[in-house]
Amino acid sequence: MPVFLSHKLEDTTQTIRIKTFLEGEGINCYVDTLDPATKSTDDLTKLIMDRVKACTHLMAVVSNYTTQSWWVPFEIGVGSELQRRITSYKLSTVDLPEFLKKWPILASTRDLESFVEFYRRDQTVTPLERKYRAATVQSSDQFHSELKGALRQFR
Repeated sequence: MPVFLSHKLEDTTQTIRIKTFLEGEGINCYVDTLDPATKSTDDLTKLIMDRVKACTHLMAVVSNYTTQSWWVPFEIGVGSELQRRITSYKLSTVDLPEFLKKWPILASTRDLESFVEFYRRDQTVTPLERKYRAATVQSSDQFHSELKGALRQFR
């Protein structure tokens, strides 16, 4: 199932790099700035909520620009309410708000590789995406806890 890449417009180039990396690993991604429907809808809020609902994971791409965003916190809130697997990818040394520290924080290609490993173990993804691994992640809490452990984020 797709990963919703939440980001501020100014971070689109870096978000597309993350999308390209993940898709190279066989993981489908959704980026709203690439969705023509966002330009033609009268109800952007409903469209974004529907897109988050269609995804199993949400990755917030965070930079200094994100502090000026209304949409990124909204998308994270929708994902949290739906118990999606949530991560942040830090593009800069921005100080993350406390609520984002609840979930795993990625900051490098190596961290993305760890994300891919746990994504493939997740029961919310198809067996093909899972690559038939025996060990599975069965809940969003387990996903967050185990990925944070792999990233040595014991907070």
